[in-house]
Amino acid sequence: MRKLIYIALLASFALSSCEKLDEQPRSNLSSVLFYKTKDDAIAAVTSVYNGLTHNTSGDHASLYNRLLVLAVGMSTDDHIPGPRATNPDVRSIAALTQSATNTRYYELWRQLYEDINRANAAIDRIPAITGDTLVLTRLVREAKFLRGLYYYNLVRLWGDVPLILHETTSLTNLNVSRTPASEVYAQIEADFTEAQKLPASYTGSDAFRATGGAAKSFLVSVYVTRQQWDKAIAKYNEIVTGPYGYDLYANYADIFKTKNTKEHIFDANVAADGTTTLNGTGNTNILGIISAPIEINGSDADAPHASLYPLYSSNDKRRDVTFVKDSILSPVDGKWKKISAPHFRKYLDPASGANISNSGINIPIIRFAEIILFYAEAENELNGPTANAYAAINRIRNRAGLSDLTPGLTKDQFRDAVYLERRLEFVYEQIRWFDLIRTKRLISALSILPDKKNVTEKNYLLPIPASERLVNPNLTQNKDW
Repeated sequence: MRKLIYIALLASFALSSCEKLDEQPRSNLSSVLFYKTKDDAIAAVTSVYNGLTHNTSGDHASLYNRLLVLAVGMSTDDHIPGPRATNPDVRSIAALTQSATNTRYYELWRQLYEDINRANAAIDRIPAITGDTLVLTRLVREAKFLRGLYYYNLVRLWGDVPLILHETTSLTNLNVSRTPASEVYAQIEADFTEAQKLPASYTGSDAFRATGGAAKSFLVSVYVTRQQWDKAIAKYNEIVTGPYGYDLYANYADIFKTKNTKEHIFDANVAADGTTTLNGTGNTNILGIISAPIEINGSDADAPHASLYPLYSSNDKRRDVTFVKDSILSPVDGKWKKISAPHFRKYLDPASGANISNSGINIPIIRFAEIILFYAEAENELNGPTANAYAAINRIRNRAGLSDLTPGLTKDQFRDAVYLERRLEFVYEQIRWFDLIRTKRLISALSILPDKKNVTEKNYLLPIPASERLVNPNLTQNKDW
């Protein structure tokens, strides 16, 4: 399968030179002929961004436009398949009875390496283009940022993975071995470190692009994941004292009404342009219709776990932004419809009207709220629950309408409070799985739930897709898979 993927990449890599993020490939030029002008470079890097929201295979979903929900979110205590989620691979993931032949794992692996190959091609070839040096250098740094992000997903999900840093241009030497995770992380840090030199902000049609602040924010995430608390705190301080202007919205709901502004450090950008396809090849956010109830013509396929909604207090302002419960005003006929259980609300776009599938709400990848909570966590781990740690978590709580956290907590109690705040803040933002595995709470959190009792130590890593191991004998399998 991988050889077929690379043939397709070699045959159709070049894109139109339009700068819009939502453009699709239009030409069949080889990459050798393609990288000639600044516009070619812009189009090439745009194609690397497209991997965040677009699935080139037409199989189902794309990285942040639902694939992470399917491949790992369904295994958490946040998600269950809704009544219309009938795919046996998805249901096996939710029940933790999945295997290495699961098509969602293969698709996730395939898309990540396809996007990395695109990034590698841009990094390798753009420096040879003559012209606007400032723009071309910036584009290489954007490609490195995205390569770092794609590898960050890979290494957290699979551990040791092949580290490929140059464009694949032939069908030889494809049987690469897995690289130790420590080396993969070193490359991720190197890519994000270089990307720190990106601009602090953009305007107009370039607003979707990665910034230096986004690179620093992902470095905070990497350092927290690796428990390098002092580095995380130092990088956080660079962010809040830097020229980025990040802040929290006073109103939690405004996060899902605006794009690429003060709380949105880096988003998967979408466009409500009527091109929704449930296989992830369109430009709209499919999470809205996927999670919407049947009563308003939603797909009812992604549903909250029964344990999730009760965690919110009645005065938590996030609850009614995150969920719709009991009844919903139908955009189809303007009538109130009763629903039998809570449904996710975050990506239901009021502007879509009767066409609820046409959601233009961006999908957050990393928000300033997460950086604040990372800081609270790192400060507590390094120095205990200091006044600074309390101030950080209270910023998030107070925005949600909650009182300050109970003073005088122990280090362990404060840690648990941060973990709970993260869960309440980031529902359906494809973060929960990564939190459970990095904090080593996967088994303790899931084993108490009747539908998640199949969880074991092996679930801390995904299985290497069986189809990849079939064509590449150098790929070893993760333990117990």
